[in-house]
Amino acid sequence: MKNELEMTLSSRRILTEPLAREQITALSGFADGLMRPDKCGEFEPIKTPFDPADISEPTQWLADAQGSFFYRKGRPAHVAGQMWNRTLPPTSRFPSPAFSNYWTGQFDGKWAVRVGIEKVEDFVSEMFRATDSDFALLTTEVDRKAKNQGPGYYSYRGFDLASGIPGLYWINWFSDELAGWLGLDGLPKELAESRRLPGGVSLKFCESPDRCRDIDVLQKQRVAIEWLGPNKFFDIREPDRKLDTPDW
Repeated sequence: MKNELEMTLSSRRILTEPLAREQITALSGFADGLMRPDKCGEFEPIKTPFDPADISEPTQWLADAQGSFFYRKGRPAHVAGQMWNRTLPPTSRFPSPAFSNYWTGQFDGKWAVRVGIEKVEDFVSEMFRATDSDFALLTTEVDRKAKNQGPGYYSYRGFDLASGIPGLYWINWFSDELAGWLGLDGLPKELAESRRLPGGVSLKFCESPDRCRDIDVLQKQRVAIEWLGPNKFFDIREPDRKLDTPDW
């Protein structure tokens, strides 16, 4: 993919089999199948044809402890994603992570423009509600790497919401609980467009993702983080510092 948009969703909702089925169904059914996969798999390489009429196997992949569901649409791919069940097996000596339901997704930039960027926004917003997430983001791959990928690292850092908020991005979604803890209601209106949603709040820092690395946008995000509390947000310049978090 080129000029990718990236999303993540962080949820505490345990992926039982019925909820795993519900989540995959929500992906498949959005906007008459706009994001419906062609291929899926439990891991890479993705080879299994996706059949929306029979998702019993994908559901089981995702419902298993430490399970996953990978998907792709288009050739070359213009939509891809990964759902992760981070729940540990019952035999584990350690507790499962608080945010055991983690979903990442990628969208080709030209395809997103062609179908309408607002469709991608609506998709993330709807999946935020469908997964009962506490936090979600949508931004460019370049923005995400700048904020969460340090020198010498190939994977993102600061992604676990239990350890702090990963950052502020083009568009951000917060559950009512997280928004209340942050005090989002009092955030100055000139910093970001705030929108009430069923069960949460979204913050959008500019109209187009093409502008999300502009100096004025980054400055607004820095000011917002200072206002909300810098000790609550991951900072790639100090990736190992301990952050303040809600009592999840």
